[in-house]
Amino acid sequence: MTKLQDVSRTQKFRALADATARAATDAAPLEREKLLEASSTLSSLARSSERRIKGNDDAVKLLPSNATKAEVTSSRRRQATRHGVDTYLPSLSDVVQIMPHELLRCSLFSSNRTVQAKNEQVLSGDISLLVANKKIASFNNVTVELSGYELCQFDRIVYATCLDYYRERPLSREMERRYVATNFYEFTQRMGRSYSTILHRSTRASLLRLSFAQLRIRKERLNLEVPKLLSASFEDSEQGSGSLVEVGRPRGSDRLWLQVGESVAELFGPGAWSGFDQKMAHYTGLQGWLASFYATHQAPLWLDVKKLYDLSGYESRFSNFRKGLCEALDKLKAPGTPRSCKIVDYRFTADGTKVEVHKAAWKAA
Repeated sequence: MTKLQDVSRTQKFRALADATARAATDAAPLEREKLLEASSTLSSLARSSERRIKGNDDAVKLLPSNATKAEVTSSRRRQATRHGVDTYLPSLSDVVQIMPHELLRCSLFSSNRTVQAKNEQVLSGDISLLVANKKIASFNNVTVELSGYELCQFDRIVYATCLDYYRERPLSREMERRYVATNFYEFTQRMGRSYSTILHRSTRASLLRLSFAQLRIRKERLNLEVPKLLSASFEDSEQGSGSLVEVGRPRGSDRLWLQVGESVAELFGPGAWSGFDQKMAHYTGLQGWLASFYATHQAPLWLDVKKLYDLSGYESRFSNFRKGLCEALDKLKAPGTPRSCKIVDYRFTADGTKVEVHKAAWKAA
């Protein structure tokens, strides 16, 4: 097959994936699942074709089925790894959660708290809140588009917890229904929170937002598409199986099934992800966004304050941002802050347009 034919085939795969994902937005829940699975498969074919044309290394390391445990462990310390037919996320220690940089260096998980104020609308199945191909503020020549519900810092905490279930589990293969079974009490404990009915409903709304999220990321001349960040389904412990939008009386024993697909592994290439202390589960709003953002960097850098304002999705006017920024950074300087996100100092230029942050973890450097 010629290179021109490869390009044409890639474009067809991507166009079909886009059309299928758009159709899924307005489909009924059961049909939506099938359409998103088909979109995920088409996106995977497009990615494979595109990488072959451009000669780029895969984000996912391929190992044969007879690779040793030491080989798999070594590979997973660096990036997502496919061992035989199974694909695994990177792995660090038991007290560290992982997240890809591209999701934290943009306004995807906004510091804006008004997203959670609409929890009841999400729980009732209100699709008027959905956005399509919304371009969100991103960092360093990366383009990010979101379709689905807009997300917030609480969704970042919930998503990190979902990924935590895949420390040793393989991600779900395309067109496969492999779910992780748990309940809301156990999930909130793993999240580092104390169970309550309010937290139960907030978590359920967050999982619904995440299950609708479709991402398109353009980076280094490559298109990366994630048709589904995750899938989630629920069962009320007293009422039996229910739909995604039917909410009974919340109980910690209510069942929860989670599924994270293989397309997510493409976000975890070499140098494209970081590990975070689980205590970050308590950081929300601008404090949580800053902790996440700076945890993806290895050294101090001067950044435009207006750029930080856009990236963080700050809910108030820009004129109020510097005060909020200083308050959030001061909180990250407080005793007891995990070293991975502890701030030791920050300073502004004389005109106040740029800020440089110094972290404890960067001291040696």
